[in-house]
Amino acid sequence: MKKILIPALISLISLSGCTQWFVNSLSSKTLLSIKSGDGPGQIQIVRDEYSLNDLSFRIEIKQDRVITADNNLKRLQILNGNTNPELIIGSVQSIDKTRFKTVNFNFNVIGSFTMDEDKNLYVQNRLLTKNAAGDQEGTRFSPSYILVFNENGELQYTMGKTGTPDIPFFYIEKLFVDSDDRLFVLSRTFNTWELFRFNKKKREKHIDFSKLDFTEKEEKNTYNGKIENIVILKNGEEVIISVAYYHDVRFKYRKIYEYSLEKDKIVREITTIQDPKNVLFNIVDDKILYFWNIEGKETKFMLVNMDGNIINNIKLEFDNNNIFSKIIHDENGTIYSYHIYDDTMKVFEWK
Repeated sequence: MKKILIPALISLISLSGCTQWFVNSLSSKTLLSIKSGDGPGQIQIVRDEYSLNDLSFRIEIKQDRVITADNNLKRLQILNGNTNPELIIGSVQSIDKTRFKTVNFNFNVIGSFTMDEDKNLYVQNRLLTKNAAGDQEGTRFSPSYILVFNENGELQYTMGKTGTPDIPFFYIEKLFVDSDDRLFVLSRTFNTWELFRFNKKKREKHIDFSKLDFTEKEEKNTYNGKIENIVILKNGEEVIISVAYYHDVRFKYRKIYEYSLEKDKIVREITTIQDPKNVLFNIVDDKILYFWNIEGKETKFMLVNMDGNIINNIKLEFDNNNIFSKIIHDENGTIYSYHIYDDTMKVFEWK
């Protein structure tokens, strides 16, 4: 799989100016077509005539691999450019072991996952509880541990909040690996956000963002801020915090902050976004912020540098024939999407 970054960035313009300027359209290339089924390289799509009945699968693209998780099949697969998996971890009783590399493992519910440069896999394993069983939303807040597998699919160790498997995580928003292969776990429970940084099994950092006060006053009005998203820089030393401010329940504006993990504080405000439709999506090369705006079958991205200036606008345009779509990105910022058409999932790269 070839790494192709988003098109070259062009002229600067202030955020206070008009954002409806020229938009570059990205083109798509089909990477994979994955059939519904229970065989190697397949996922189980449960649907009726109009929609999905069960969103039991997840796709990530890391280190030039398409990684699929299927909670109906209780299986994680690593695909390298085709639908013949180079590794299958999970329930593998029905898989031909002479043709495919398999590791039998009993997953509970597979949540977030990622991969580092050494092809180690970090997988959230949610434990089913009585209250959560049969409740998809309930499983999101079930106790979770991080399972660490090497490139051969062998379990190396299990991690909880302290690095050892004694105290579990609860809802995990995302897993992220920085340029030094340190693992970040972003955990969220309602309005409480926590970030953990690990070097192997050793916990190096724990930040509780609920201690930050996001309150602003303007004349007689008080605006209360709520964290919407946190993205982690590849250097592993800073994060970007997106905070939406409200007057009662009415959206006023969105502010973007840079937070230093070393100093344990917000070091600066990057920009203010007035349009509620522009939502923080990702940061590329530790210097370009992507804000997305979904309008019908079009998804637009506004690209903003760390000085708060708009430097480009790009868009993706989907067809209307799919019943499910999701946009993701890899560790380099390349944009991908996956879609369900009838009994097939298609994965696209956008460039």
